[in-house]
Amino acid sequence: MSHAEPVAPAAGGTARASWRSHHVVEWTAVIVALALRLPFVAIPAGPDEAGFLQVAGQWSPGGGSLYGSYWVDRPPLLITLFQIADSAGGLVALRLIGCVAVAATIVLSARAAGIVAGPRASAWTAITAAALLVAPGLGTQEISGELLAAPFVAGGLLALVQAARARDPRWLSYVGGVAGTCAVLVKQNLVDVAVFATVLVVAMRWFGRRDRSARPQVRIGYLVAGVVTTVVIASVWVLARGTSPLDVFHAMYTFRVQAARTISEGGGLTHAGPRAALLAWAWLSSGLALLTVAVAVTAPQWRRSPVMVALAATIAFDAVSVAAGGAYWFHYLIQMIVPLAVAIGVLAARASRVATGAALTAFVLAGAPAVLQVADVPSSSTGEQIGTAIAASSRPGDTLTTLYGQPQVNLAAGLASPYPHLWSLPVKTLDPRLTELDSVLSGPDAPTWLLVTDRIRSWGLDTSRTRRLIAARYHRVARHHGHTLFLLDGVRRPAPVIGGAETSPGRDGKQKTP
Repeated sequence: MSHAEPVAPAAGGTARASWRSHHVVEWTAVIVALALRLPFVAIPAGPDEAGFLQVAGQWSPGGGSLYGSYWVDRPPLLITLFQIADSAGGLVALRLIGCVAVAATIVLSARAAGIVAGPRASAWTAITAAALLVAPGLGTQEISGELLAAPFVAGGLLALVQAARARDPRWLSYVGGVAGTCAVLVKQNLVDVAVFATVLVVAMRWFGRRDRSARPQVRIGYLVAGVVTTVVIASVWVLARGTSPLDVFHAMYTFRVQAARTISEGGGLTHAGPRAALLAWAWLSSGLALLTVAVAVTAPQWRRSPVMVALAATIAFDAVSVAAGGAYWFHYLIQMIVPLAVAIGVLAARASRVATGAALTAFVLAGAPAVLQVADVPSSSTGEQIGTAIAASSRPGDTLTTLYGQPQVNLAAGLASPYPHLWSLPVKTLDPRLTELDSVLSGPDAPTWLLVTDRIRSWGLDTSRTRRLIAARYHRVARHHGHTLFLLDGVRRPAPVIGGAETSPGRDGKQKTP
């Protein structure tokens, strides 16, 4: 096989019929995946969905923090996509954007595999990607950075495999650079396209070293130009929104190093350990582990294939990236879907029984729970119940802060927070002594409402002064499923009714803080 890996020619009519039949499989996979996602478009928001919608909805110059009034360790294109969703109607619009991302990921991944190994590869990749992109165990129902970055990864891989066999690969290489950079600007660790491109070029040079006329078709200069163009446009955009590109870079990367140190030194490992075990189980039970093993054990079949070597390297990088994530949330595993689906499709098309069996097994393991879960669509959540109750009792100008990070309550309540950190890890990394929080609680912009989950004490935090401030300035008004709601002293509001909540009688019946 040559370094460009062209698809073997076939008789015209037979080839067209084959492509038509496999496109039917491809689009059927898209339709089924969307059908399994649509029942969940109106379920309650998850913490990340709620938080990013709040950040995006107020991102404008002059807010005083990284993104307007809030700080979050995420790239600007992710916040921009959430801003589009917020302008289009909020949570449901966001979920529909997620549906578009899923459909695009399936199609682009399938087309990339089809270019490498023909229509059978396209069909197998579509089936595998569709099953994994609806797997409940991978956290695919909520819209995450990994899910929104997936079509950019798939598009980058498609552009590069096209460039590897094109007569003029310059603009395809440029598009690959743009798509790969967009993926990073949605989720900062998804540098899959860069890894794929680097290994692809090296492998093509290595396999073609005895043929002086053979040279890599991917043009690194044009790929880098695509990267630079995208970074410049993104920088201009964030500057126009009042955000410093340098501060964004520190949030994307420097903060992650600081956060890893916080988790390892501040006691976070005791909480991250069980999540790591659950993540490993999700990797096994979803079929991702089986697919990974299938790619590894078929090495003799792809060791002379530059594209397969590049895909294998990308899969290995993704595994390391997921393991290094620290917090071990299920949606981390979405990063592995695109390169695995493309690799399995190529191997299955080349008559690998191991790959075909792994694809069928993963289809059952990932798809069956998705089908079963349609019968159990959640209609509400604890956070939504609390937020809705606060909204019914609040007045214009009220604010709400949650300790330490329950942005779905803010979203349901429709109330902003005067504290810039909506998630717990930034609090524990950037404000471990709670100096900034205490300043807010003791100042004129103290939140009207304060929600404590479980207790004020938490690993990695010095909460002594915070406890005293809450005891001095707030009184308890409700408790619900481990959540304690406080109201600022001197403010009169109807006690929120949270489906059987226990309420206090007000200032004269003031309760001790937890």
